[in-house]
Amino acid sequence: MAALTVVTLGLTGCADEQTGRKPLSQDEYDRALRYAQCMEKHGIEVPIPNPSGGPPLGGARTADPHDPKQAAGRAACERLAPPIMADREPPQELVEHALRMAECLRERGIDAKDPRPGKVELSVEERPGDTPEKLRAAFTVCGEEFPAPRE
Repeated sequence: MAALTVVTLGLTGCADEQTGRKPLSQDEYDRALRYAQCMEKHGIEVPIPNPSGGPPLGGARTADPHDPKQAAGRAACERLAPPIMADREPPQELVEHALRMAECLRERGIDAKDPRPGKVELSVEERPGDTPEKLRAAFTVCGEEFPAPRE
């Protein structure tokens, strides 16, 4: 939800000497694949990670924090998302924005969870009838009501 970020996946293990990237464990790869499949269900292309640690298959994508479609997909798939920038604490205005968005989404019938303390990642529990279109519509309304801070 911060400024533009490149969709990347957390890696562990020994780094490749040429790229500096580390190979993924089978669990990490499976999780990243499930995340990409979930995002695709919501109409967002996410590159499949390369298990060897090389460049993602399909290339990197830039995420737009102001796009309701992408925000809805990220929230719906957050439970599967690999850790990103775990050591960095976001600015307080982004944390407050995420809390307002979660409240706004709940007011529109979406089961949105408040982000963890000091974090900005929204997650939603998809219930029967929660289609990608319904999530996008709620994120559109809430995004207009509470625009994301620009950096």
